[in-house]
Amino acid sequence: MNILFIDPPFKRFTRLNNPYFPLGLTYLAAVCNKNGHKTSVYEVDAIEKSKTIDVDASHEYQRLELYRKGVNDLCHPIWKEIVDTIIDQDPDVVGITVITTKIASAIRTAELIKKELKDVPIVFGGPHATLFPEQCLTIDSVDYVLRGECENVILQFLSFVEGNIEINGVNNLSYRDKNGKLYHNLMINMIENLDEIPFPDRNSLLFKENYSSEDMGVIMATRGCPYNCTYCAHIFGQKLRKRSVDNVIKEIKEVNKSYGTIQFSFKDDTFTINKEWITELCQSIIDERLNIDWDCTTRANLLEDDLIKFMKNAGCNDIRLGIETGSQRVLTETKKGITFKDIDKAAELLNKNKVLWTGYFMYGLPTETLNDMLSTVQFMEKLNPNYAVLGLYNPFPKTELFDKGVELGLLNKNVNINHFFNTNPKDYYFIDPDKRILGLDREKFLEVEKRMQGIFSKHNKKFNNLLIRAISRKNSYLKNPKLLGRDIIKGFNLLK
Repeated sequence: MNILFIDPPFKRFTRLNNPYFPLGLTYLAAVCNKNGHKTSVYEVDAIEKSKTIDVDASHEYQRLELYRKGVNDLCHPIWKEIVDTIIDQDPDVVGITVITTKIASAIRTAELIKKELKDVPIVFGGPHATLFPEQCLTIDSVDYVLRGECENVILQFLSFVEGNIEINGVNNLSYRDKNGKLYHNLMINMIENLDEIPFPDRNSLLFKENYSSEDMGVIMATRGCPYNCTYCAHIFGQKLRKRSVDNVIKEIKEVNKSYGTIQFSFKDDTFTINKEWITELCQSIIDERLNIDWDCTTRANLLEDDLIKFMKNAGCNDIRLGIETGSQRVLTETKKGITFKDIDKAAELLNKNKVLWTGYFMYGLPTETLNDMLSTVQFMEKLNPNYAVLGLYNPFPKTELFDKGVELGLLNKNVNINHFFNTNPKDYYFIDPDKRILGLDREKFLEVEKRMQGIFSKHNKKFNNLLIRAISRKNSYLKNPKLLGRDIIKGFNLLK
């Protein structure tokens, strides 16, 4: 069968940075291709990927307004490009990945496909489809929903489409019958042995010429996170599952050979959770003389001096930490499981070892006060990360913090499909977007927000921080000068 997986447009509307490629879809493509199907992965944003290089997200809310307008503008050239590509690919099956933030874009894409190819089945998958299959099946252009991890069920679904098995034999599938009655087939356990999954099929990507060598370097070595952060929905579950070190090293070698990738990025939720495994991986990178650089995301309580040194020696050039807040009360409320002592120690160790590090911070949580928000700014300045990311809290259903917002009268538990087309993604579930937190009115909130964003933006533009970030990537620049040129353009955009 000819299968087309689609990551619908989003970043092209906002002009925010869009690194890497749709990892989940290329995993599915690998499974399908390995079993005799012809599969392509169409990331719509990739058509103009080289132009989407703005890394300053301080005006993210305003940029998301551009997304909302673009989704509703049927004359926008993106939609014609999608139709042209769909017709050119002539698929037998279309799968669309759906996250809550861009649900409207996914729906619009499905509508266009169904209009052109009426008899081609369209299946939704991804986080939003997993959490809200019933809602997705209210969309006329969506025929099926596959929930959860799909590498071990996608072939069942294709076998059903080919007429080889009955629909009730497809695990994780949700669907409606001719009378509109909904059915949800058995949800099977998540994949225990991740080594059984073939490597992501990067060759299945359309418009490969628009991906840099670094874009191709995204890797996921583990799935699942055992922590209980109240803003997280745990899509991959709370049990940590990890690939073998040999399996990860083999993928690194293949990507390096095929695409010349030097800079890799591990997208695991909590990369250093298993110190023994990380130590083995770092030793293998050193022993194999891979001479690569890589970054990862982890937690402040999972870093030690010897581990940081070892990671640096193995090529780690950026460690990203979720700090979230400078308020003890808010930190406790998020149940993140770290202390300010943990954070202070991690920052001290990273700075001592001269490892570039990024701190992620949030604001706009339901019970935040003015002092809480200002404490976050002060804490960031005290920690002095080389790069500091400030994000407006975006409530997602089926998380503990979302339920708290509902209890406090700030959030709607359910919204209809049309709401996603008429609302900024940051406001999807708010009863009144002008009332994001209990403690501040809109005018004061916007005033503090502007102040916070200005301080973070100024911090990131400091010459010393820019220099440290550039030096951390010198190995990649020497081996691939194109990356230097791309980063220079990003730097200029950041300094505007």
